[in-house]
Amino acid sequence: MRYARAVIFSMILILLSGCAGMMPAKVAVEDLTIERIVPAPGYSKEQIFNGTKIWIAENFSSAKSVIEHEDKEAGVFIGNGIISYPCYVGGMECRAKASWTVPFKMRVDIKDQRFRVTFTNVRISWPATYGQFASPAYDRLAEYQEELNLIKPVLLNFGDKILASFQKDKVKNDW
Repeated sequence: MRYARAVIFSMILILLSGCAGMMPAKVAVEDLTIERIVPAPGYSKEQIFNGTKIWIAENFSSAKSVIEHEDKEAGVFIGNGIISYPCYVGGMECRAKASWTVPFKMRVDIKDQRFRVTFTNVRISWPATYGQFASPAYDRLAEYQEELNLIKPVLLNFGDKILASFQKDKVKNDW
């Protein structure tokens, strides 16, 4: 009987220590800032500023509520955005995270022929659910490496999308 208890206790310890090793890795606080410098050869500071403002207006639900600060002289936009939580795994995990969102603060610093896009306060958020599997609403920093590995490429791609919109606007002007 003593032997059986010792074996069971040992198995529980092994199980618990194995689960502790599976905890997701948190990233360092300084890694929670996502930044990219985007070259924009041939575009002036003013062209980049105006093009960025148009891109924000076209890609966020309300540019007026998104933009917190804009300064054309300094070449700065600061605003808040939100995207759907990127899920590439498929199956039940993506279905379970379908209502998840990623709110963030976005800053765009503009100079002649380049701009920098910086994302801070990147969060994971989901609404309360009701019914059989009820859960409260939730909001926290996206502080786990696995989450940031999914979110970071989507946010960094905003730089390419902004730059591509400058070309699109040139074509539209030739109508």
